[in-house]
This record gives sequence, structure tokens and C-alpha cells, in this order.
Amino acid sequence: MSLALYSRSIKAAALVGSGLASFSRTRRSAEATILTFHGLSENTGDRSILDWSLHLNVDAFRNICSMLAKEYRVISLADLVEARSQGSGLPDNSVVITFDDGYASNYELAFPILREFGLHATIFVATGFLDGVEMFWFQRVDLALGRTQKELLDWRINGKKRRLYLGTYELRQQSLRQLLPELKELSDTDLLAEVGRLEAALEVSAPTFSDLPKAMRPMTWEMACEMSLSGHVDIGGHTHTHPILAHCDVMAMRAEIATCRDRIHAELGELPFAFAYPNGGPDDFTRETLMLVREAGFKAACTTISGRVHDTVSMHQLPRYGSPESVLEAKATVSGAFETLKDWRQSCLKAMSMI
Repeated sequence: MSLALYSRSIKAAALVGSGLASFSRTRRSAEATILTFHGLSENTGDRSILDWSLHLNVDAFRNICSMLAKEYRVISLADLVEARSQGSGLPDNSVVITFDDGYASNYELAFPILREFGLHATIFVATGFLDGVEMFWFQRVDLALGRTQKELLDWRINGKKRRLYLGTYELRQQSLRQLLPELKELSDTDLLAEVGRLEAALEVSAPTFSDLPKAMRPMTWEMACEMSLSGHVDIGGHTHTHPILAHCDVMAMRAEIATCRDRIHAELGELPFAFAYPNGGPDDFTRETLMLVREAGFKAACTTISGRVHDTVSMHQLPRYGSPESVLEAKATVSGAFETLKDWRQSCLKAMSMI
């Protein structure tokens, strides 16, 4: 566990143990929470993958779902959007579960748990990934660093020199953490070219879908269709090739959004109502992106900007929290304890500045 995750875990335990989570759950009951997951895995930590942050252990997910089913009201994203659009209230302590990307583990591991506890989720899929024609660029980087025979690589990116140490699994993980933020600064075209250049320098070939470790594999359209028909899952859009949309020109943005919508319609027989911006931070989409998402007919869109859903939130900039790693972290998140603590800190700082 990284230092940041360890610190968050300790903070979550303190918030729950102190009673602040219980206090916040009552005080903020009218606010809804949207949680973001990606993939799940039964073998988290397998060294075939460097970045396990996208693949939560399935037992942790089961425990989180069990807690949510007992203590909260898990509703569909469609219900949340309809209620907020009409100005009507939501059930107290509402929680929405979402997944991004479209991993096979959503069907193989998450779907049975959702059915077991009678819960609903929205899965935002990158349609080129499900088509088996567009692998995620970050998967290629992960596999390139993990499979190279080199133990050191001097690399230059964004005008900076980076020495990538690759002698151990832990050093490869560290090098991946250094590279990912730098790659995300590039335009989509330059990013893909940089990934190809990196693979060549590391003397590894671009992977095929059959090369992907189990946790990285995409779901099939048959899986998506079965889940959609079950009543437990809605399928939403997440672009076609998973670019950071703010790094694309307007024509490329329009194509990514429209192709994604049309592929889902063609395969599932209905238009998706919701969209999620890849990466999803405040700098990852633009006003043009918002316009194109609305133009494509999506009634709502999710970011990855942390926050709770209240009356004034834009339906096309819905905040979501990242994947909680444990029941304690989930409780601290969905109760609003993290937000309450942040509010108290800001109030204390304001009061001190007036002294």
C-alpha cells in the first residue's frame, strides 16, 4: 500500500471510530454519493501487473457492498439524474455505484455480487476496448515496463530527463508512477506516439489482447448485454478509445463521443443515457466537451472530481469519489465524514485568519 493510501486508511479509521462518520451520515443524509470502481481481481498483487490501483480485491468489494446494502440506499444513476432533474428528493443516504472502462471482471466478479445484494451499478465502457481493437495506452506502458529485460532507461519527456530504474518489481512500479502523469500531459496523438517510442526503447513489442493479464481483459458485448438485461446494470459511455478529451481537437472529441454512443446502441439496442469523462479531472474536459456530450444525447456525465451530489450540481459534471479500499474507507466516504472534516478545517482557518 502506498503512503497516500495508508494515510487515507488511517484517517478513515479515525473518522469512523470517533463517531464523525455517524454524525455526518445524519447531517448530510440529503446528499448523494457516487463511487467509482474500475476492475476487480481475485489475485491482487500478481506481478504480471505493475499498477493494481485499478483492480480492487474482490473480497474488499464484497464487504463494501454488504455494508452499503445494510446501511445505505443504493440507487441507480438514472434514478439520481431523474430526481435531481425534476427537483424531487432522493431517499436519505443514497449511494450510486459506477465502474469505468469495461473490464471482464465487472461481469465475472462484480455482477454476481451486485445480484447477491440486490444492488444496481452503471458501467461506463470504452467501446473500442470491448470491440477488441483499442487497448488502453496505460496498459501498454504497464506491460512494457513490466516485461522489458532492461534494468535502466534514460528517458526524456516534456523537456525533462527521467532515469527509469527497472531492476526490481518495486522499481518498475515507481518508474510507472513517474511516467503516467507526464504522459497525461501530452496531446492524444503525441501520447500514442510516445508509448510506441517507449516500447521500442524498452525492446518490447506492442501487446495483443491475448497478451493481457486476466485482470486487464475487456468484457465482451455479450457480457454487457446480459448485465443490461438483468436490471442490475446500466451501460454508459466512456469514449471509443479512452483519450483525455481536453487533449483532443473538437472533431476528434465529437467522433470519440458519437462513436461510443453509436456502438453501445448497435450492440445493446438502446441509447446510453450517461457518460463518464476519461481520467475525469477538472482539466480533462472543456466547455466544448460538455456541449458535445449534451449534443450526443447524454442526459448526465460523471467526472472524477471528489464531491457529493447536492441540489446545485450540474448533471453533466457529476462528482464521484475514487474506489474505497476497505469498508472503513467506504463508510468515511459515503457518510460525508471526509467532507465534514474538510468543512471544519476551512471554518477553523477562516476563524483564525480573523483573529
